[in-house]
Amino acid sequence: MPFRSRRAAAIFAGTAVLTTAVAAAVTVPTTQAAASGEMPTPVTTLARSVTASSAAVGTPVRFPARPTGLKAPVAQPVEVDEAPGYSGQVSCNPVLMPGVRKLRTLALNTYQQGHDGGVTRSCVVGGQSEHKEGRAWDWMLNVNNTAERRAAADFLGWLTNNNGVQARRLGVMYVIYNRRMWRTYDPGWTAYSGSSPHTDHIHLSFGWAGARGKTSFWTGRVAAPDYGPCPVFNSQMAPLTQRANPEPCAEPVRMVRRTGRRTAMFGAADKRPVRRAQGILGLPVTGDFDTATWRAVKGYQRAHDLPVTGALDKPTWGSLAPSSIRWSVTAGYTAREAARFGNANYTQAEPLHRGSAGARVAFLQLALGMPVTDRNGFLGRQTAEAVQQFKSANGLVRNAVVTADVWQALAANR
Repeated sequence: MPFRSRRAAAIFAGTAVLTTAVAAAVTVPTTQAAASGEMPTPVTTLARSVTASSAAVGTPVRFPARPTGLKAPVAQPVEVDEAPGYSGQVSCNPVLMPGVRKLRTLALNTYQQGHDGGVTRSCVVGGQSEHKEGRAWDWMLNVNNTAERRAAADFLGWLTNNNGVQARRLGVMYVIYNRRMWRTYDPGWTAYSGSSPHTDHIHLSFGWAGARGKTSFWTGRVAAPDYGPCPVFNSQMAPLTQRANPEPCAEPVRMVRRTGRRTAMFGAADKRPVRRAQGILGLPVTGDFDTATWRAVKGYQRAHDLPVTGALDKPTWGSLAPSSIRWSVTAGYTAREAARFGNANYTQAEPLHRGSAGARVAFLQLALGMPVTDRNGFLGRQTAEAVQQFKSANGLVRNAVVTADVWQALAANR
């Protein structure tokens, strides 16, 4: 089965143990995280929230022999989409995804039962959840209501029949209902032991291709692999993106600066860091991490060579409030010393390019004389432009690729 990164590969072996690039690094207690707006819930709690017993059990309700199912809007190809591997939440992006929206509309119109229980959710409520990336839907169908139970049976019977052909066509990752869980990447109903029995609603989580509405059910073409967003720095949210990612995620890199400010995300309950950021960003100081604040944070990140996570994360605080920096990989270096250090240590390394991150980028930014607000260890637009200008001024090919000749020229000119 395909997995989105090496760190996410240890998933659901016997009793599921959920480990992702973000969750694995979280050490704050749940109560503290909820108050601060940081990525909540330690791994042990996450394992309880998305856990199924390895032993097969019966279906959540009695399925009809010939379930009706949903009518696809286009002719379906002979080929079937690859089953999505498990992709847990790695970003804070509570925006309704198009594939989820289309399935919600079609299901409610087809069965005329139950109601919409919501797609998006605040990034600081509860544990890790695909709801916080707009790719999970709760369809309120109460198992104790006869008509709603029949609709659930009809839909789930159709969705999971033949080892989940329709689930694959829709890009559904897993489904939970009435204390049962079914996973597209490991078909078969198993007991669900999460904190909620899901007796009043069906929970549907989608892989990225399904969430984007790119699977064959909607397009008539088998979807290309989509591994979703990839975290850049350890313990931080992944940048937001609307484009499919055809490659598995690389390991996140170590942060180049540490700050004393607390992380906050959309919906954060701790108003202190939000007020500080709103004051710096020139926003009304309400303490509410609302949509306006979210957009302003993303705008600031784009303008200062930061991964656009939409969160007041550690890298962003290091740029917004440099006085809060407690440690930096380039601390004590001048621009000249940084250039010489890079020439002595990085000329044999792989070239840097747009999107590169880590200590090498931080030394490059200092060597180029970039302002402290832009020296964030991420090679974004500002750094790319600075590299291009430097290369042009020194007789090198004008592009944003940093190879040995750039380090040599920096050392010679600083």
